[in-house]
Amino acid sequence: MNNSKKAQLIRILPAAAVIFLIPVLTPNMYVMQIVNMIGIYIILGTSINVLTGFTGQLSLGQAAFFGVGAYTTALLNTRAGWQFFPCLIGAVLMTALFGVVLAVPALKVKGSYLALLTMGFGEVVRIVMINWTPVTNGTAGILGIDSPVIFGLYIDNLTRYYFLIMVFVILGLVYQNVIVKTRTGRAFIAIREDNEAAELTGIDVTSYKIKAFVLSAIYCGVAGCLYAMMIKYVSPDTFTNNISSVILWTAIVGGFGTVMGPILGGVVMQVLPEALRFLGDWRLVVYGGILLIVILRFPGGLYPYVEKLLHLPKAKKAGAGKE
Repeated sequence: MNNSKKAQLIRILPAAAVIFLIPVLTPNMYVMQIVNMIGIYIILGTSINVLTGFTGQLSLGQAAFFGVGAYTTALLNTRAGWQFFPCLIGAVLMTALFGVVLAVPALKVKGSYLALLTMGFGEVVRIVMINWTPVTNGTAGILGIDSPVIFGLYIDNLTRYYFLIMVFVILGLVYQNVIVKTRTGRAFIAIREDNEAAELTGIDVTSYKIKAFVLSAIYCGVAGCLYAMMIKYVSPDTFTNNISSVILWTAIVGGFGTVMGPILGGVVMQVLPEALRFLGDWRLVVYGGILLIVILRFPGGLYPYVEKLLHLPKAKKAGAGKE
């Protein structure tokens, strides 16, 4: 066995053991729900990592794609009677369409203007959710979403749902890892490093930016589908700009441009608020302070430092050392 295969086993075997042990070690369904939300936010963190971490396109509107995926699933399930996989396909297609809708105007701006554009897009989508009452049921949201049925197996409890989420977490992370090593991934990274230089080398910047927005939106659509069928209820209050900020922080805390960063970011961003609940009204103050310390002390995110601490095989940041 060569060194690269040994390095892969060092990563895969402990990860597989942890995945299968978590449901056994989880003390109650409240904690199980948090674990499931960690999985969903890993997918959401991956979405912003693809768009901002690898392509350099800052987005503060990821909650809009998340909401579109969730509402598409809710509507297809409650009104058309569709089951999990058709709803998932519908959510992916709808969020991909919205990704194109946002990408086209986003091509004309950059920096803080891009951030404002995506934030505005997120707010427009939320307002539509509130006011398009005949379709979205307004502020009351949509109730009665059925549990998934997959190959005859009812995913009717949080433990079973955990394994369903983990399948998509693994698929999402593997696909992210694969695409970063392809021509598309190298084009994303070139655009992130220098937009003009990438264009001069023959990269179709417009096409690749649209691809990045669409791929990011698809990740959010998958997360939205999983969220809607787990909670069995969707409402506009869930998909605010605050959620977009949490998604962005998930990637920042884990480490932008690192394939495994969204995992660590998802854990921190979901566990930390729950761990601080005993502080009452001071919880958000302490929470914000901790995040500020993380940014100042670990500007590249936590994952590179965790690698060093645990002496893991070095996972080189995408694009590092490349021209």
